[in-house]
Amino acid sequence: MLNESSPVSVEQTEEFILLFSQGLARIKEHDQVLTERYLKNMALFASVMPHIYDEFVHFQPTKKHIYMEACGDLNLFREDIAAPLFSQQPRAQSERKILSSLASPNKTFLNLNKTDNHPSRHVFYSNKMMDVMAEQKKGLEKQKGLPAFVGSAVFFGIELGYQLEAFLARQDVKHLYLYECDLDYFYYSLFAIDWQPILEAFNSDGRTIHFFLGVEPEEFTEKYILQLAENGYFMAPETFLHVAYGSPENDSAIAYFQKHYARQVMGWGFFDDALIGIAQGLRSLPNTRLAEFKGRDALPKWVTDVPVFILGNGPSLDQGIELVKEVRDQVLLISCGSTINTLKKLGITPDIHVDIERMKQTVDKFLFLDQDYLDQIWGLSVDVMHPEYFQYFKRSGMAMKPGEAITSLILNQARAQGDTKDYVQLNFCNPVVANLALSYVQLFGFNTVYYLGVDNGFKDKGSHHSIHSGYYKDGKESGFQSFQDATLIEREGNFGGVIYGTNIMETSRVQLESLTRQLNKRRGFNGYNLSDGAKMEGVEPLQPEDVMILDPKVDHKQIVDLLDKAFFTEPPESILNQTPEALISVEDFRKVTQLLMQGWDDSVTSRAAVCDLLWSHHRTIYFLKGSVHRHIQDLLIGSFTYSAFLIIKFIFEYEDEAEAVRRAQNLFSVWCEFLEEMPSLVQQASDFVDQGNDHLITFYNG
Repeated sequence: MLNESSPVSVEQTEEFILLFSQGLARIKEHDQVLTERYLKNMALFASVMPHIYDEFVHFQPTKKHIYMEACGDLNLFREDIAAPLFSQQPRAQSERKILSSLASPNKTFLNLNKTDNHPSRHVFYSNKMMDVMAEQKKGLEKQKGLPAFVGSAVFFGIELGYQLEAFLARQDVKHLYLYECDLDYFYYSLFAIDWQPILEAFNSDGRTIHFFLGVEPEEFTEKYILQLAENGYFMAPETFLHVAYGSPENDSAIAYFQKHYARQVMGWGFFDDALIGIAQGLRSLPNTRLAEFKGRDALPKWVTDVPVFILGNGPSLDQGIELVKEVRDQVLLISCGSTINTLKKLGITPDIHVDIERMKQTVDKFLFLDQDYLDQIWGLSVDVMHPEYFQYFKRSGMAMKPGEAITSLILNQARAQGDTKDYVQLNFCNPVVANLALSYVQLFGFNTVYYLGVDNGFKDKGSHHSIHSGYYKDGKESGFQSFQDATLIEREGNFGGVIYGTNIMETSRVQLESLTRQLNKRRGFNGYNLSDGAKMEGVEPLQPEDVMILDPKVDHKQIVDLLDKAFFTEPPESILNQTPEALISVEDFRKVTQLLMQGWDDSVTSRAAVCDLLWSHHRTIYFLKGSVHRHIQDLLIGSFTYSAFLIIKFIFEYEDEAEAVRRAQNLFSVWCEFLEEMPSLVQQASDFVDQGNDHLITFYNG
């Protein structure tokens, strides 16, 4: 807890030295009590969290200036700010801070809006649920302050534990996440507070407490997101956030948490999407090759030294086109999505083309291209892609997209038949095509990558793509897509200034940075961002005119041949020989949906009871991950998360807890209607290939 006093004078320093010496004397006087508390706490952690015991049993703190105030509370002199952690009454000061925080709580937030003219049943029922919310909220007063029960809370800093004690004395919490970068603080908490009542509060079914001790600020969010998957993403947008004290580490952790918030509240997926992925993946399998990792030795070393350009269709593509033409013979070109039409207009043929969006609209853009042109390109995608995609390319391949029902089906069925091949799942391949391109770069092991037109935003709403792209005609928007009315996010530009982007662009940038952190650990890897778009951490900004590529010319066809041979194989026969209905196990799916419709009865009268019920349903779905029915989890988890979040949002938004919970059952009923319909849709799984529309054909200037 940062002591925000004015600069310390000589007199104040002398006074503190006297107080500190008195504080040390008090510690010696109370040594037995402090030691007994420490031993009791350590025995407790040895029993329930042995990894924490192991970390602190021989721990030696670097901060030595611990002392006891006259009130009997421990305090610590912070060398970094040349002041004590607390005032002369640590517990009282901690309680005041908690009371202030509870009166004006800092919480995560997400506002979902209705989607019009969307064919999916997920959107239909989400819209219906939001209509019910609008009706049920009438006459209810908004919640003021923080209610007595909190579904989820994150503490940035534990300090000596006094604030945590004060918080839990007033609040009931379902999921508590404790981040403390400084191990010294937690070590001293073992002497300062009794951890037993805290841990006992979370020793009941459905209550969880998670310690993130000594991890770097960036690591906290990464580990927290992993834990969210287990506890349920539906609580992420309804989480109390508390900063115990100020420090560079806490500031960095909070900034990283905020920056990566989109990963907590976006990309949940939904039922229809998963079903479409199954139908399209099963139809695509016979017509393409499947990515398999056979080891790094499967590819000649010289191939990975070839520079790779990932070409996006952002406005800055135009600034580097001449460079692309100049180095074309020396590099491997990967085009992303609609970029392929732009490159064709500019007389450039990429070596590889990648797409990830599963809708038919994705493949309709190829209608504007000559087949002779496409025959020169290797088409790569993932297992949810529309089946027509693989018919446009003479040579193609696909990897698995993690978290998809089709991926679980392929892997589980292959393993059940004794297939031990290491089929590839491309992590970080979402949400847009540049992410997939970088995932393939990682798989292939390339050492040097240049981004061009991968802007993840724009400086001007009217200039959001290359002027040569299908988004424009005669210098004006073609009508295919516009961002004039979009809600945009401001981000730092790669070459300075401000870049504006959408939520999906922001998520793409975050995902690119996450994968880049892994790539930068590889010896000899280098990434250069030539795009005048959003800055990407870990990627060096480089103006196109400053690029110097002195590599020799390469045989592009030979490289593609080698990559295809080293990383792709024929799809498993065990998948091709079964019907979608048999693979999905419709009856087992129906049993799960029936379980999820149960539980909301007259005993559910509080926010805690609703959270417990939804958590138990989440666990029912989550535990399918470890079974042969993992694909059922993938089918259900996205739509469940959205529906559960809307229920959680409603019950915490209004002051009258009992009435809000009573009315929320109407939302749960809408979710049950969806669950009741799902098995019949799964029964027709093979029909769920996206039929598309004429929007791209009509408006895209391909």
